[in-house]
Parts: sequence; structure tokens; C-alpha cells
Amino acid sequence: MPLSGYTILDLSVMTAGPVGTMLLGDLGADVIKVEEPARGDLARDLGNQFVNGESVQFMSQNRNKRSLRLDLKSPAGKAVFLRMAKTADVIVENFRPGTVDRLGIGYEAVRTINAQIIYASASAFGQSGPYAAWPANDPIVQAVAGLMDMTGEAGGLPVRLGAPLPDFGAAAMMALGISTALLHRERTGLGQRIETSLLAAALFSTIPRDGETIRSGKAPSRLGSGHPTMVPYRNYEGADGKYFFAACFTEKFWSNLCRVLGRMDLVTDERFVNNTQRTINRDLLDAILEDTFIKQPAAYWVATLSEADVPCAAVQDYHTALTTDPQIKHTGAVLHFEHPVAGPMTNLANPLTLHGTPAEMRRPPPVLGQHSEEVLREYGFSPSEIDELINSGIVKGSRLQDDAKVKPAR
Repeated sequence: MPLSGYTILDLSVMTAGPVGTMLLGDLGADVIKVEEPARGDLARDLGNQFVNGESVQFMSQNRNKRSLRLDLKSPAGKAVFLRMAKTADVIVENFRPGTVDRLGIGYEAVRTINAQIIYASASAFGQSGPYAAWPANDPIVQAVAGLMDMTGEAGGLPVRLGAPLPDFGAAAMMALGISTALLHRERTGLGQRIETSLLAAALFSTIPRDGETIRSGKAPSRLGSGHPTMVPYRNYEGADGKYFFAACFTEKFWSNLCRVLGRMDLVTDERFVNNTQRTINRDLLDAILEDTFIKQPAAYWVATLSEADVPCAAVQDYHTALTTDPQIKHTGAVLHFEHPVAGPMTNLANPLTLHGTPAEMRRPPPVLGQHSEEVLREYGFSPSEIDELINSGIVKGSRLQDDAKVKPAR
């Protein structure tokens, strides 16, 4: 696989860091998830869906990893980590800035024993600056970046995005940065530090709103499903009360729409003759289209407009998208796997397709501490050393090794 032979020590928790390392694990990297002994990754206790005590939220973003429970706050735990870091390729963390340095396992500490290390840090706002120490997560960053303010119905309140896109943007940027740094190291032998943040990813995702906003001097208005500079470009309701999205972002598509509606007069109407005029007169045009679209069911319009080469799609709920949509099924976007405790589960597949070296589901999300002893043996710890670390509580195994009772589903 593309990243076979590379080892990542993953200290990250919650979403941005774990998703980034999961992407790399899918491509062959050996991702060792280093978790605090008591409860592990914070995501193991989040959400309201658990299967035999295992968090569905955690399992959605931690496949292709091994779990090591290690007390990094103790001198002995720190020594274990640094011993592993001597031969690791990548370290990933997403704690508040300065945390890993206080623990004595930050970039400067590691580079003195491994000059080729690639040390990646993901944070909410960056490693420095007035917001760096703030407690924050994805929606906090959405608020700061302006995403929340531009989302919602016209005249309504700001709305949080339905998915944690800043988290996933940061995850993708981190995976890209690590892959690039590995390529650079192959060419030069040099390691380096990498930084990204949810704020940086969120702002980058607003392209091209940035240029429009700075040039106009005005923030984007909330338009619901509408677009600030393209019309028609929004959800419309069919006769059955269901919605579909139509997007005429070129003059060709606008002409095709008018043709299929039998309203070629709109093409030459001075109020709608180009996109600028349609944007100025959006309310008037939308009223005309709404009166037409309400006469037939949404599915009729999706079929009719698609046939006429007008971009459109039914607005379907997320469960329908994941379980019955034919295109999503065709792409294999939903993976099925067997978890050692939770049983049959699903994940979303890696979105990158490498035809020569495809991503693979090699390991289900790990049970906390499932691979503690296995990992330490691979790093040269003797049986007596491992026993001492476990007996002292510096390292812990999992409930699988301990034959602990499985927690009831909740």
C-alpha cells in the first residue's frame, strides 16, 4: 500500500486529528493510537449511541488503528513514548497549544532523538495568537470564521452547519501535509513540523466568498439554500411537498431550464437576460419558478430537468442517502465490518480512489488498549518490562485481554 512501512504515533482525540490519521491508515500507515489509560480518546464517551459499551461516534473515525493505553503524565510513560518516537515516522496531536511541550513530548523534545520526525499539530485556532488558548470545537470555529453567520434562512438566525466541515477540512489538510512532508523527507532526509487548524480550514473552504466579500465590503447575506451570486440556484418545492435543488450556474443551463418549462420568453426578458440581472431580480424570478414547480411532484422535476441537462437533485434525508441512494451504493461509500465487541458495524469509506493501490479496511476501530502489549513488544520492550509497566498502571490492556464483562448496550 502507498504508506506501508510508515508508523504514526497518534495522540489526537475527538475528530479532526483522528479522521486525518484514519485517512492515512486506510492507505497503509501503521497508526498507533496512544490513549490515556482511564477513558482513552474523549470520543469514546461522546454521543448517545453505544453498542455493547463502544461509542458509535468513536468507531466512525478510528478504523485501521491500534490502541495503546499509556500514562503520558508519568515520567515512565513519557520515557515509553520517547522510546517509541525514536523510530516513528510521524507524530500527530491536537491538544491545546503547549500541552505536548508541558508533557515533555513536543516537537523539540522529539527532534533531539529523531531528527527525521514529522510532527503534525492540529488545533482550533492555530498554535499562537489571541485565540490560541481558547477551549473550542467545530461550531465555535464556524462562528468565528463567519460560516455560521452566512448560513440560515433569509431574515432568520445564524445556523450551525449540519456536518462538522471545519473538522474534516483540517483532517484533510493534515493528511495532505503529512503526505507531502514524507515525500520531502524521502528526497532530502529532513523531517519537519506541520501545523493546521480548524479556523484555517474553515476560512479556506469559503472560497470564493472571500474575494466577493472583501471587494464589496459586505458580508454574505443569509439566503437559505440560495446563492449570493447565482440565480436560479436553490431548493424548490414540488406538488407533493418534497424539495429538489436546481442550479443554473451557466447561461446554457438557464436556457435549458426555460426551454423545458416552455418559457423561452424569460431568456430574452430584460429582467433575467443574464445572471447579474437575475440576481438583482431574484425574488421576482423565484416567484415565477415557484408557481410552475408547485404543479408537479419533485420527482417529476428531477427526472424532467435532468433529461433536459439542467443540474438538479432531490433533497433526500441522510439515512436515505446512506442506505438506498443508487449512486452512493455504486461508489461503495459505506463499508461493512465486524467489530470485536460491537459486532456488525458500518463506516464511511476513504473518499480517495487510488486505482493502483486502493485504500483498505484492514482493522476495525480498536477497543481501548486492545494492542498495548502487542505494540510494546514490537518496539523492543521485554516481557519483564511490559509486566512492570502494566503492574504499575503506566500501561493498560483492554477488556478483551482481561475478559471483562461486556457493558450492556445503551
